[in-house]
Amino acid sequence: MGEVSPIQVRVVSWDHAAGDFRLSFALLDGPDAADNITAVSLQIVPIDGEETAVWEGNATSYDDYEIPYWTAQPTVGTAGFWGVNAELTTNDGKTIASDFIIEVVTESGSPVLGDVPPASQNKTLATEPDLENLSSGLDPDPALYQLTVADALEEGKPTVVGFITPGLCQTKWCAPVLGSVDQVRGEVGDSANFIHIEVFDDFQELTFVPEMAEWGLDTREPWVFVLNADGEVTAKFSGPLSPRELDEALRPLIE
Repeated sequence: MGEVSPIQVRVVSWDHAAGDFRLSFALLDGPDAADNITAVSLQIVPIDGEETAVWEGNATSYDDYEIPYWTAQPTVGTAGFWGVNAELTTNDGKTIASDFIIEVVTESGSPVLGDVPPASQNKTLATEPDLENLSSGLDPDPALYQLTVADALEEGKPTVVGFITPGLCQTKWCAPVLGSVDQVRGEVGDSANFIHIEVFDDFQELTFVPEMAEWGLDTREPWVFVLNADGEVTAKFSGPLSPRELDEALRPLIE
């Protein structure tokens, strides 16, 4: 490893269940995104002093997002806390170290790859004509409130389902995720269904919509699920999601 870095790693995903999972993180230089990193390699090691890596690989950068972030797809078979040794390569060829810790849980509480999620009867414009009650966002796109999940599962088309509260998020990640969903919807058109489910049923009391419990979700931070034409989950994202990363997950299902 190279010299110790002033760059901090902020983990921005949380669905880390034993097996294969998506690990997402931002690289920060003070309050700003680090803009001089060209590559990141990772090793996941026990935190008890044993340095034998259980997984190693490279991360992918997504800079088509309000705050650039990186992702990797590690495999860790055992729940617990794990060290992540990150080697960052700068644009002048230097390598520097910036390590962090992640928690891996035994299993995910939400639908996993291969599952068919609940056929939810989420609110749509047909049942709630006032867009302001369907989203906490400033300018909701009506196209995202046309179908229930149950409707989409019966249509036999790939579907993107986003649980996002753009106006009431605890972090800055939510509104841009909804923007990514809407952008990809505009690019693929009728080839797939797109559904936004607002996390909160009551914007004053901040009570969760019933679909949150149905899907095993318990945080107001963003979740996005991609379903194939058979209704099976083929990708799931917690935290930031750029248009390019979503498109990469959806495009093979519609081509």
